[in-house]
Amino acid sequence: MKPLRQNIRNLLCCVFTITLAFFAIASRPHSGHAGDWPEILGPDRNGKAVNEKLQAWQNTPTIRWKVKCGAGYAGAAVSNNKVYLWHREGNEERLDCLNSNDGTRVWQARFEAVYRGGVDADRGPRCVPLVSGDRVFVYGAAGDLSAIATNDGSTLWSRQLRSEYDADDGYFGAGSSPLLIDNVLITPVGGSDAAGLVGVDATTGKTLWKTLDQEAAYASPIRVEIDNQTRAVAVLRLQTAIIDPESGKVINTFAFGKRGPTVNAATPIEHEGKLLLTASYGIGCRMLDLTARSLKNIWDTNDVISSQYVTPVLVDQQLYAITGREDFGTGELRCVRWSDGVIAWSRPDFGTAHLLGVNNKILAQHVDGRLELVAADPDQFRSLANFDLPPGTYRAFPALADGTLYCRRNLSPTECELLAIDLD
Repeated sequence: MKPLRQNIRNLLCCVFTITLAFFAIASRPHSGHAGDWPEILGPDRNGKAVNEKLQAWQNTPTIRWKVKCGAGYAGAAVSNNKVYLWHREGNEERLDCLNSNDGTRVWQARFEAVYRGGVDADRGPRCVPLVSGDRVFVYGAAGDLSAIATNDGSTLWSRQLRSEYDADDGYFGAGSSPLLIDNVLITPVGGSDAAGLVGVDATTGKTLWKTLDQEAAYASPIRVEIDNQTRAVAVLRLQTAIIDPESGKVINTFAFGKRGPTVNAATPIEHEGKLLLTASYGIGCRMLDLTARSLKNIWDTNDVISSQYVTPVLVDQQLYAITGREDFGTGELRCVRWSDGVIAWSRPDFGTAHLLGVNNKILAQHVDGRLELVAADPDQFRSLANFDLPPGTYRAFPALADGTLYCRRNLSPTECELLAIDLD
């Protein structure tokens, strides 16, 4: 059993990035503006910065401030000049509200931490906070969902969803983002008695509906528009579902995933009625036409993008994606044509990195602690600038707001640090 356990640990540990994510998407398409990164993958939950400008730096970027924090892989959220940092200190999960200018703490909310850990020794939260209006929502590693007032840090309500619905911790605990549509927090729980997804009232915390007998995954659900109707797309352990967010009614499901020591961790991408999903572990990627009467593949392959946990970013009809596995040292950057999956170019030695789209550039935060700016050029790979971050492991998803990049580095299973880096 020990060799098998070690293989599973080696196989999946890096996936853990769980950049996982999380956070909820806004109730309607977000117009976004410079200065806000209110959830995972940015204001439109697609990894693209809105109204940000970024040039190749000539001098070493300045680290404006650093803040020590506890365990976890949750990236920061930024809204209205406040930075929200979700982490674990001892037996508490803590949400720090920081001043974006200097990193000073405005307030702190505390919750009992009960997650005992899984494949990864880090027991901190995995999910990026979700800021919406006067509230911020956090989802802990044990599946506790809470709403907190942004003005003073007071707890408005809190639910132990995974305990209530008898959900398994999985490999890494809870790590899939709740999605906010109108006033419904669509939360991947993976519980028994058809509680794969649970719709929670964002105002009261009460359950509105639950559906699907499926374990949760680590990919975050997204909002899409199909035939002028708002739907949610949620990637679960072995299938992906399209649901009505108001009622929880399942509109459609299709298989995606694989049994065994695997995870679905990359958030899906939707563009003009087309949906892209990708995962590693022999799963590959597929693009579907959501506008067709019956769902069908536009392209489906295991040879183009097999992302272990990094969500690709779409710029000018080209996908920029990491394929391969961090634990195998096979992270490769690829430029892939959105329409048909044709590979424009590959960079085999690139390594694993989170990717942000900033106008006509790709900002990569490498797991080993290097920032790299790459041209979004379908003709060739062009590296524009590099910057070595302080030593550490950078698996949490970064946030880019008002010219500042917020990167979280893990120093040990119990200690992290948030860096605010001036890139403007």
